[in-house]
Formats: sequence, C-alpha cells, structure tokens
Amino acid sequence: MRYSPRGKNWLGWGLMVVVSLSACAPSKVSQCNSLIEIANGAALEANELTDDGQTDDQQAMLQAADAIEQAAQEMEAVELSDSQLQDYQTGFIEMYRATAGATRDYIEATGNQDRSAADVAVAHLQQATQPEEELVQGINTYCTGNAAPPASPAQ
Repeated sequence: MRYSPRGKNWLGWGLMVVVSLSACAPSKVSQCNSLIEIANGAALEANELTDDGQTDDQQAMLQAADAIEQAAQEMEAVELSDSQLQDYQTGFIEMYRATAGATRDYIEATGNQDRSAADVAVAHLQQATQPEEELVQGINTYCTGNAAPPASPAQ
C-alpha cells in the first residue's frame, strides 16, 4: 500500500472546512441572547406605553400592539439552528401576534362602545398572554442550562 500525502492533505482541508463552518454558526448563547433581547425589548416597550397595562389611552394601546407586532417580525427574522430555541421562537411569535390582534380588537370594540365585543377581546387577550410565563421561564432555564427544557413551550 502506498502512502499518499495528497489524500492526507484533503482530509486536513476537509476538517478545516468543517471546523471553519461550525465556527461560523451562531452559538446557543448568541441564539438565546437574540431571542431574549427581542422579548425583553417588547415587554419593556409595551409596559412603558401602557403604564404596565394600566392605561385606558387607546392610542397608547395601539402603539403597544404595533410594538408587539414589530417584535414578532423581528423574532421571526432570527435564524436559529437549535430546535428547542426554534420552538420557543414559534411560541413567542404566536403569542405576540395573538396579543396584538386581541389588543386591536379591544380598541375597536371600545371605540364602537360594544361591550360584548370588548369582553370577548379581553378574554382573547388573556388567552393570548397565558403562555408568557412558561415561555419566559422555559427559555431562561434552557439558555442558562439549569435544568432540562420542556418538550416544547405551551401554545
């Protein structure tokens, strides 16, 4: 059997390419940080606009709905390779879109002085935000590595 230095070089180059490509992939930490930064920004902006949910100002509520929808778009644009983080991403996006929609429905109902539709919108808003605590705790636990993550976030 002949020794071929050429074959060995190809193996070396192949390993370098794999190592180089894996170095280019975002780490779990950076992927976590991307999602958490968007989630924190959305929560902060919505709370500031609505005085922690205490405002009756429809314009402020509409701005909060717009901010939440923007956060959904930003989160959707984040490319993730980690399947668990993809599940959290989907959960946040669905929650943000449902929350923004229910908020807009509430604003419309109150503007039309339609008490029944406003009550339905409030129920939808409560339902839309229900997964928030589990999503936040789940992603924080997963990203800090403190415990095994749930199979997928509640939706």
